[in-house]
Amino acid sequence: MLDLSNKIQAAGYRFPENSIECRSLIELFLNDYNLEQSISKDNLWLELLNHGYSLGDRILNFSNPVLKGSDIEELQELLSRLGFYSEPINSEYTKELMKSVEAFQENRGLTIDGVVGLNTVTEIKKLIRPNLDNSLNEAIKAFKRPGSMLNVCIYVENIGEYKDQVVFYESLKELANKSGIKVSFASEAGETLTKENIISFVNKINPSVFLTFENSQQPTVDYFQGKHSVSNIGKKLAEIISSKIDKSPNGKNNMLLKNTRAVSIIINGNFYQINLVSIFDVISNVYSDIY
Repeated sequence: MLDLSNKIQAAGYRFPENSIECRSLIELFLNDYNLEQSISKDNLWLELLNHGYSLGDRILNFSNPVLKGSDIEELQELLSRLGFYSEPINSEYTKELMKSVEAFQENRGLTIDGVVGLNTVTEIKKLIRPNLDNSLNEAIKAFKRPGSMLNVCIYVENIGEYKDQVVFYESLKELANKSGIKVSFASEAGETLTKENIISFVNKINPSVFLTFENSQQPTVDYFQGKHSVSNIGKKLAEIISSKIDKSPNGKNNMLLKNTRAVSIIINGNFYQINLVSIFDVISNVYSDIY
């Protein structure tokens, strides 16, 4: 129990006080990382281990199978803040990440091999300043350039009566049109709506904002917040939307929020009862403030 609790804490969650809280946190961990609830104990332990690494704990490189872990997520976030990485933060050492590492190594006069060892880690951490808190992943997780139309992609969890769903979709289209916002739906992907397919579709169309409505007992508005960076535009949107619809802003690190290039917001609760006018007004106004 103690070893498991330590691994949960190392993965970024609070230390569980008892077995009930331990189980609850494991369920949250599995949900955040889109892992099966029926995962075996060995695989659960491996996932917790991978998500408990800090940058510098091990040597990182592009390999087959692809390395995964929280240290890689930290690497992606720090390189993003330094302007060398602009792909989704997905905790995987991909070929794109290797190229970013090589670009950083070349820039800093290090051996260019795409391998993140002690020298590369030291150089990265040396350049991070306390006031450098804006993730340059905002260059990708950001709104469209001035003069272009604000484009919002929406994913609505398939739940409730069909009639309610139709009314909700039509309301979304109507309000977006009134706000001068081009709207598209993740359901247009034309494939099974797994989270992987949704993310692939959203990254392909590259909207200004990716807005998800999920049924949940927790009345929150979630935005991306990793261990080492935060989507500042997402946080601003979440805070203002929360104040308009009586929910709480909540920084999260789950799959839909961190793997999409667009600014991503998840609205949790009974979304059929949400004041949609406020949401589109907030998005439109924040967009106007930026440009």
